[in-house]
Amino acid sequence: MSELIQFIEPENQEPSGEQDSEVQNLGSRLKDQFSEYKDARKETENGWLKDLRQFQAIYEPDVLARLEESGARSKVFVGLTRTKVMAAYSRIIDLLFQHGDAYFAVQATEIPQIDPMKAMQLREAAQMQLVQASGLDPAANQDIVMARMKELESEFKEVEKKIADSAAKKMTSIILDQLQDVNAEQKLKESIMESCIFGSGAIKAGTVRIDRKKSYSKVMDPQTGQEVFALSQIEQPAPDLESVSIFDLYPDPYCTSLEDCDGLFRRHVLTKRQFRELSNLPGFDPEIVKYVLKNSKNGNHQEEDHERSRRKIAGIHEHGESGRYEVLEYWGNIDGHELKENGFQFEEEADLSEDFSVCIWICNDKVLKIMLNPISGYKIPYMIFPYEKSPHSFWGTGVPSMMRDSQTTMNAATRIWIDNLALSSGPLVEVNTDLLADGEDPADIHPWRVFLRSGGDGSMPAVRFYQPIANANGLNQIVELFRRFADETTSLPSYTHGEQTRSLNKTATGISMLMGAANVALKSTIKNIDDFLLEPMVESLFHYNMEFGIDEEAKGDLRIVPRGSTALVQKEVQSQRLLQFLSLVSNPMDAALVDRGQLLRDIARSMDIDPDEILKSVEQLQAEQQALQNQAIAGASSGGPMVENSAPMGPPPNTPM
Repeated sequence: MSELIQFIEPENQEPSGEQDSEVQNLGSRLKDQFSEYKDARKETENGWLKDLRQFQAIYEPDVLARLEESGARSKVFVGLTRTKVMAAYSRIIDLLFQHGDAYFAVQATEIPQIDPMKAMQLREAAQMQLVQASGLDPAANQDIVMARMKELESEFKEVEKKIADSAAKKMTSIILDQLQDVNAEQKLKESIMESCIFGSGAIKAGTVRIDRKKSYSKVMDPQTGQEVFALSQIEQPAPDLESVSIFDLYPDPYCTSLEDCDGLFRRHVLTKRQFRELSNLPGFDPEIVKYVLKNSKNGNHQEEDHERSRRKIAGIHEHGESGRYEVLEYWGNIDGHELKENGFQFEEEADLSEDFSVCIWICNDKVLKIMLNPISGYKIPYMIFPYEKSPHSFWGTGVPSMMRDSQTTMNAATRIWIDNLALSSGPLVEVNTDLLADGEDPADIHPWRVFLRSGGDGSMPAVRFYQPIANANGLNQIVELFRRFADETTSLPSYTHGEQTRSLNKTATGISMLMGAANVALKSTIKNIDDFLLEPMVESLFHYNMEFGIDEEAKGDLRIVPRGSTALVQKEVQSQRLLQFLSLVSNPMDAALVDRGQLLRDIARSMDIDPDEILKSVEQLQAEQQALQNQAIAGASSGGPMVENSAPMGPPPNTPM
């Protein structure tokens, strides 16, 4: 598709920064389209702000205003939402980022296809060895040779499978190294936290960054002729990964997933330095960047409502204009006819009815950058994943939204409970000031207080006391009831984050059963992370390495398998099963059939113990056995007593590496 389209060259732009009217019309249209997307997201955005306030234990502005008007009333907020969110986040992180286990695997396909040239060379080498070993004339005995080669086909498939498995291991190592270079774990944790709070998280992957590494090397000083160390900078392309806040993403309002998303905007708010550096990146027009800087010296950033609300929630006060620049990044499809109307030139055979997937950056109606989508399959390079998928909705549902009614009711009941306790902690006092003597202060109440009265009817007391009724028990029941409702609606029982109850089965087996039951609902969340985040993210790195990687031995017929949901098997349950299996095969009849060393390694891993640190390797066992044999031989030759073997003379059966 790239050869069918010709972009407007920089020389068609005026030095002042003015663009051709066609290109500027495209920028204006995209800005209007962004306004439509932004208005359509407004209701969802307000829900996110409610989720954030609920997580931060802050009342909604209208509720807080009513509490302020009511006077000396309690404003306590029960912070159960934060506890539930952090419980969900911690469990997800604990399952995904386990010590020694990657959250994905690169595996060979069921019937891997290796390079045809390599497969042909493999068969030719086998045929040559067959002819040399048998002494047959291949021309005269072609049928015999072909029959024998057909018999060896299964062995060829095994060799091809081993080649593919070796490539999968190398590809896994390459991807893990790339993820470490971009600090992927921290970025994934940021997006997962947003998904727990707001219901959706986002990662940008599939794009390329310029990796600049500085190193010192020895060079010859031309003046002194001596070797000196000089600092050099090496630039090379590398895959990029970025955590993106969902507040900055504006998808097509009619889509329910990225598959049917016609376009997506990302709103960047950049400092002047960051905006100026755009001119140094490939594809950006430096003249337009300079023009915007010249005509908008104080920036063009207009603060959105959600930005002000988030700053207020975070306790950050306004300090005038931000002085930043608002840049829109658009990924989506544009019709060929519209592209032509906006100044693009096509070849005669181009089908203008086709949609072209493009990436466009705009600022102040100016197009800063425009290019065809370089990603395989023309996919939008944003992975937006839900905590819990909502039917017919692009955005997911988070923990605060699930328990909002329970949290609201608990807050109201707790406020009433505290106000009632405060009110009933002492009596209410009624004072008839007409009966009090001059100088008596009715507000001065203390133990053994004596009120002096001046006449009046003796049957009419000057001071009366009323004891308000305490309703703590009924209010306690309401709070406890809705706390259990929060457990049910979020599928995060209190015992999963340390809450002790009387009915809790505290045995190891009972706890394992309860935790296993609690994981049923969490499986859907982990599966969403697998399907919508991990698999497409790792696939983007895989496609990059397959296309641009320099290690040919790491390439092959491979597939990506996310492993987040498989980690839900509780390790304590797995270790119990392994120990039970070990006891079953600990008899002379079954011992020879079991790889005991590998079984011990699996048991150690299930207990988060590094097996390489505690189990002896084959080399160590062989060295010890050789030392015992040498000692026995030396004792026999000197006429001394034979050394009794304290260890088996041969390696244990099926000892693994």
